[in-house]
Formats: sequence, structure tokens, C-alpha cells
Amino acid sequence: MTDSEIFEKLQGLLQSVLGVKADQIKPESVLVKDLGAESIDLLDLSFLIEDTFGITIEPNEFEKEVKARLPGGVFEKEGFLTDEALAELRQALPEVDQSRLVPGFRKAEIPSLLTVSVFVRLIRRKLDAKANQP
Repeated sequence: MTDSEIFEKLQGLLQSVLGVKADQIKPESVLVKDLGAESIDLLDLSFLIEDTFGITIEPNEFEKEVKARLPGGVFEKEGFLTDEALAELRQALPEVDQSRLVPGFRKAEIPSLLTVSVFVRLIRRKLDAKANQP
């Protein structure tokens, strides 16, 4: 499945969950800010992605990925991401607005960064991993 095909399927799921029109959904669209998603919508979207693509999305998927890259490192302090965590998050999510990943960024704000292209890449990575399993 190509990224374009993933995007088209994801676009349909986003229309269903968020009630937005297809032309509003672009790869760079931020789900929360641009498309009006709330946390319950992101949960619904995750379930639909799992059903549609046959993959599993973990709660706090991106946080877990960054923590795995920080062996022995500290991810957050008093709810704020550490400098090391911010650096890893920039690498893990190159599609997001990097200017937001600065000291003072809260762990709770991670969902506000997520774009459509972040999900396309996540789905692609999960599909590739599934295809490469013995």
C-alpha cells in the first residue's frame, strides 16, 4: 500500500470521525487545531485505523517511542518534557511544527502536534513491520 493509498483511507476515516470535508484534510493538517479533533476523537480514530489497516496503535504511541530512544534518560520533569526528550521528539515527528518543541512544552500537549502526515507515516511503519514478520 502506498502512502497515497494510506492517505486516502485515512481521509475517509477522518471525515467519518470529525465530520470534515475531504478537501479540508491535507497532509499538513493538524488534527486538533485545523480539523477540530478532541481527545475522544483521537481515540475513535485510533480504533478505526486499527480495524481498517489491521495494525495496533498503542496509547501514547509517540511518547513510548521517544522513551525507548532515551534509555536511562528522563522524559519529563513535573509535566514538562526534558531537553533530551524534546530532541528525540523532533526526530520522531519530523512532520510537526518544530518551533513548538521548545523548553516549556508539556507532555499533555503532544496530541496537539499530530498531523495527518504523522498518522500516514505511523501506519506505513506499522504495515511494513507487519509485512516483515515471519
